[in-house]
Amino acid sequence: MKTKTTLFIIIFAFVIISCATNKNISNEKLYNTIWELGYISGPRIAFDGLYPDKKPKISFNKENNEVSGNNSCNGYTANYTITGNSIFFGEPEPTTMMFCGEGEKVFLNMMKKINKYSFDQDGKLNLIIDDVPMMRFKKAGTKTINDLAKSKPATVPENQINNKADVYFKASGTEPFWFLELSEQQIKLKTITDSIITPYTAPLQARDSNVKMYKIQTESSRLNMQITQSECTDAMSGKLSPYTVSVEYKKNAEPSLHKIEGCGAYITDYRLHDIWVLEKLNGKSMDKTNFNSDLPSMEINSTTKAFTGFAGCNRMNGKLFFEKELLRFTDIATTKMMCDSDNNENAFLKAFRTATTYKIENNRLWLSNPSEELLIFKKID
Repeated sequence: MKTKTTLFIIIFAFVIISCATNKNISNEKLYNTIWELGYISGPRIAFDGLYPDKKPKISFNKENNEVSGNNSCNGYTANYTITGNSIFFGEPEPTTMMFCGEGEKVFLNMMKKINKYSFDQDGKLNLIIDDVPMMRFKKAGTKTINDLAKSKPATVPENQINNKADVYFKASGTEPFWFLELSEQQIKLKTITDSIITPYTAPLQARDSNVKMYKIQTESSRLNMQITQSECTDAMSGKLSPYTVSVEYKKNAEPSLHKIEGCGAYITDYRLHDIWVLEKLNGKSMDKTNFNSDLPSMEINSTTKAFTGFAGCNRMNGKLFFEKELLRFTDIATTKMMCDSDNNENAFLKAFRTATTYKIENNRLWLSNPSEELLIFKKID
């Protein structure tokens, strides 16, 4: 009897160890692979209708517990945690900002609900809610251990870690999927397999065209970028962007540079998005008597990069041209009403058209050019 009991304990222990080993093996299958979505449960729209062009992909980074990829339109990243066969994803964070169809929303919402995973006999990855498979992925590519080593981002000082509100330029591309962010503190490049973060470096500016060139060398990586004001079409979505971006990068251990291209745009300062009324023109305080009516005012929409307003006699509208530390009002159109001779509308419009820089402080918007301060507006609610 004692011998049977001992034998039972040994067998039981062997089963437990085998299960634990299988879980570890199962866990390891997640890594070194790019997974492409082949099935998603729930939506009434057919799978190929949700993702008519490219299918969502994900890739797991074991070192930093981060999953990254694309949802067929935009790139995304999210944290994840694994315990046994349980898996939980953090809030997916978009890395590009293209307008997309229903498929993106379905994919990201489903990711947030997943709580388990498994692999079927064909080696496909199932993401599960409770016991119901909701998403199924097939292998779309393999990353080597060296590739994983490359994906560890270069370190930056803690006080230089990016605040999303400071990002003023974003770019992205496909084949492979990548995204780029510029802020006052850092430059961040991310692909499905690599991530490089460097301190911000001022660009070289071409004299005869709007081209900015960045050349950055750190202890761990090299990054060259060129941002050109030239209309660019996203290869997958067809979306137009005002800037063409080319990037060369490599970790120092690599023998040659990787070259990628894509499209980008500056993110207009959200603080401009408001209604502003004129307070000073060419250094002089203004009131209604200077315009025989109401003071000039404008409402800026930072999302559409457009404005509408009143020039002191006529209505006006136009567009914004925004870059880092640069603001111009372009394509200005006005109505054609006759104005009194002592109305300062012409002086206002002349100053308005020649403004190239701005600052916002104490609910005031200053518009200037390299020679002088031109206009001061006061924010009104």
